[in-house]
Amino acid sequence: MASLSEHRTIAAFNRDVFEPMMLDGEPLEGSWWHNISYDEATGQGSYLMIMAPGAKSNPHRHNGPEEFYMVEGDLVDCDGTTYRAGDFISLSGGSAHDSHSPSGCKIVVTHRGVVDNISKSELEAAS
Repeated sequence: MASLSEHRTIAAFNRDVFEPMMLDGEPLEGSWWHNISYDEATGQGSYLMIMAPGAKSNPHRHNGPEEFYMVEGDLVDCDGTTYRAGDFISLSGGSAHDSHSPSGCKIVVTHRGVVDNISKSELEAAS
């Protein structure tokens, strides 16, 4: 039987190596991630994310729930809702949004379903 340490992953914002977030094979400007357990094929798992001041996410739709915890900074969703450090956000499957971070932020993100990139016009139609 494997020991507990063989089943454990420990990640921290101050010591892990972050990589640029990618969108259609290109880096998403001002956004980095550290994969903890996220599987792109299934859309399941968690990762740490850092957004620089002014960074924006792409418009996207969640086919399963997304949950995230704001560790530091702020994040403003497309409907004007502002999330701040200490907030835990749960979005149900089918939700569509994009967001930006005025001051930069650190986030712990968990997905339970594939994410589809959509156009800004598709996002506006979904609102």
